[in-house]
Amino acid sequence: MKILVRMMLCLMISFTLVEIPIMKSQAYAGMISTTEAVADMSRADADKTMSQFLDRGDVKAQLVKMGVSPEEAGRRLAGLSDKEAKKLSTDIQTATLGGDIGGILILVLVIVLIIYLVKRI
Repeated sequence: MKILVRMMLCLMISFTLVEIPIMKSQAYAGMISTTEAVADMSRADADKTMSQFLDRGDVKAQLVKMGVSPEEAGRRLAGLSDKEAKKLSTDIQTATLGGDIGGILILVLVIVLIIYLVKRI
C-alpha cells in the first residue's frame, strides 16, 4: 500500500512540475515580449543604451581586466549591424542582476516538500 501511495505521489509531483511552465506561459498569452516591444527601436536608441552601459565604472573595470580598452569596445560596437545593435541593446535592458531566483526557490521548495512527504509515509 505504501508503494502505491509513493508512486501516486511521485506521479502527481512530476505532473505538477511539467504543468507549471505550461500554465505560466498560458497566463501571459496576451502579453507581448520585450523583444517585440523594442523591435521598432531605432539605431540611435540602441547606440545610446550601449554607450550608457559602457560608461559605467564596473563595466570599464571588467573590460580592462579582460584586456580590452573601452575605446576599442566602443569602436567594435559602432561596427555592429543594426540588427546586432538592437539585439545587444535589448539584452542589456532585460538582463537581470544575479539571474532568475524565483524558479530556483520554487524548485527547492518542491524538493523539500517531496522529502518531507516521503519521510512521513
